[in-house]
Amino acid sequence: MVLTGGTHRLQIPIKGATLAFTEQNKRRLHARLCEVIGTEEADILMEQLPPITWTEFATKRDLDELRIATKRDLDELRIATKHDIEFSAIATRSELEQVITKTRNDLENLIFQTRTDLEKSLMEVQHSVETMKFELTATMERGFRNQSWKMFTAIMSSQLVTVGLLGLMINSLR
Repeated sequence: MVLTGGTHRLQIPIKGATLAFTEQNKRRLHARLCEVIGTEEADILMEQLPPITWTEFATKRDLDELRIATKRDLDELRIATKHDIEFSAIATRSELEQVITKTRNDLENLIFQTRTDLEKSLMEVQHSVETMKFELTATMERGFRNQSWKMFTAIMSSQLVTVGLLGLMINSLR
C-alpha cells in the first residue's frame, strides 16, 4: 500500500510480475492494516492470507508440468522394466539351458556308472555261479569216484568171497 495525499492506495503488481511476500512483508502489512482499519479487522484480514508464500502454491501449469513429467517418468520406467524383464528372461533361459545340460550330463554319467556297476555285478554273479558250478561238479565227481571205488571194492570183495566159497565147496566135495 502506498500513502498518497492522505488516501490509502493498494498498489497491484503488473500481470506476470511476482510479489515477494515474505514474513517480514506480512508483519509490515499487518502493522499498517492495524493503523488504517484497526487491529481486529487487520487480524481477520491477515487470517485470510495463506500460511505459506505465493511461490509455494501450485498452479494448473505446475500440475500440468508435473503430470507430463510423471507420465514421461512412468513411460521410461515401463520401457526400462520391459527391458529388464526381457534381459531377465534371456538370462533365465540361458541359466535354465545350462542347468538342463548339466542335469542331462549328470544323468548320462549316472546311467553309464549304473550300467558299469550292473555289468560288473553281473560278471561277479556269473563268476560266482561258474565257480560254484565248477566246485559242485568237482565235488560230485569226487563223490561219484569214491562211490564207484566203494562199489567196485564191494563187488570185488563179494566176487572174492564167492570164489572163495566155491573153492571151499569144491575142496569139500573132493
